[in-house]
Amino acid sequence: MEISNLIYLSEIGAFAIACIVGCLILALKKKKGFFKVLGVSFIVLLAVLTTTFVLERPSIKTDEITNIEVKSGEKINRPNVYYHFRKTNENVRIKGNIDYDKVGEYDVEIEVQTLFGTYAKKSKVNIVDTKSPVITLEGEEDFKQSYKEEYKEPGYKAYDENDGNLTEKVIVSKEMVNENDYNLIYEVQDLSGNEEKKERKVIIIDNVPPVITLNGNTDMTIFLNEKYEESGAKAVDEIDGDLTEKIEISGSVDTAKEGSYAIIYKVSDSKGNEAVVQRNVSVKKKEIAQQVNTSSKTNTPTSASTVKPQNGSNGKKGVIYLTFDDGPSNNITPRVLDILKQKNVKATFFILNYNSEGEKLVKREFAEGHTVAIHGYSHDYATIYQSEDAYMSNITKLQAKIKASTGYNATITRFPGGSSNMVSKYNPGIMTRLCKLIVSKGYKYFDWNVSSGDAGGAKTSDDVYNNVISGLSKSKANVVLMHDFSSNSKLLDALPRIIDYGLANGYTFERITESTPMVTHRPNN
Repeated sequence: MEISNLIYLSEIGAFAIACIVGCLILALKKKKGFFKVLGVSFIVLLAVLTTTFVLERPSIKTDEITNIEVKSGEKINRPNVYYHFRKTNENVRIKGNIDYDKVGEYDVEIEVQTLFGTYAKKSKVNIVDTKSPVITLEGEEDFKQSYKEEYKEPGYKAYDENDGNLTEKVIVSKEMVNENDYNLIYEVQDLSGNEEKKERKVIIIDNVPPVITLNGNTDMTIFLNEKYEESGAKAVDEIDGDLTEKIEISGSVDTAKEGSYAIIYKVSDSKGNEAVVQRNVSVKKKEIAQQVNTSSKTNTPTSASTVKPQNGSNGKKGVIYLTFDDGPSNNITPRVLDILKQKNVKATFFILNYNSEGEKLVKREFAEGHTVAIHGYSHDYATIYQSEDAYMSNITKLQAKIKASTGYNATITRFPGGSSNMVSKYNPGIMTRLCKLIVSKGYKYFDWNVSSGDAGGAKTSDDVYNNVISGLSKSKANVVLMHDFSSNSKLLDALPRIIDYGLANGYTFERITESTPMVTHRPNN
């Protein structure tokens, strides 16, 4: 108990004694010595009051000083002071260096002015942080993820008003909900021990369509009045298994009329994921078809006019054929496919030999409706252009591998370096002969009439973009040369911009098929 409180008790006792004395006076007023007793009582009362008044010290209620939230703008409140039978805080001063923007415990001294000088009492003030950090999740909090894909964190941030950026201190843990779904728990703690927790639900879904594999060729040609025989197709889903019996086939071929016909194969799995594949059937006059399909029995040189150069003017006007050479690569090709899927655009991939990882990409290209075309098993000019046999071996070897991977017999090709290349000049006339030979064996080869320069002159993604859009024309079919080899990162920024430009300016995008008119250069060798 404080001395001041004892003094208050003394004062109360003094009044009590005074009352008792008063009672004695009343009781003994007729007794002898009345005035003597009265005088003594007043003397005693006066002595007590004088003593307590002089000795009394202010009573400072330091327990009224509460913790103060950091950076809140609040200041320390003045405590109540009890002095000489009354409550006051008017003459109270608080001394001490308090940083209200910094968590900590600070010493202060509380001063009160009395009749006999300054009375001071020491105390402590706590500047505290009681606010939890804030965790912000990027992307959806209910995140749907395909069973075919690895989880890719959309991102998160953690910020505390006092401690700043705490993102690096976030701890992420996994909590299984069932055999497929799980929750990701994001937890963080600031320097004052305040905790925050956030949860993201990861829901595993089946959004992968079945794979339809056509029996026979995707692109085929038949002669007028010949019978069209439906070859059918197979469909397999990784979850539901064989769906071949559920394939719906629509479309028809009028073999009595020249033209291009489409046979559509469609199937859905139990989750509603739909796969659609198209077979393109061209009906032609026999004599025209024979010009393309007549086999060559010799490798003798022919004139360059045997396969006339075509700049795209005889093709579909205003169409863009995006073509990618020298893939597949593990770092560029998947991102190219992602962009094409996002933009709903089909393209043509002129591929080289591939390993097991590359095979997955080739299968994805085929499954997503792109044309898988032949660039060659090898890209070594010194080897492949040694002779016609060497070149044909380079083509057929990759053709067989593509068919083993996809079930598709690829017949669309592109010469490494293009048909107008001069890297083959060590074998005079080889390109002139190969251009005829390739066509005579039932293949169609495509050069390009728009070059992105991404394998040579273009240094930046802006260069690639500008090269392409400056070469486009509504008066021709535009075959755009690009590359998806592993070091071609500048393509990734340019590609979506090229597609957006084309769509915004009235162009259409298609893949190259057997019915697409060839775009070719004039052989220089």
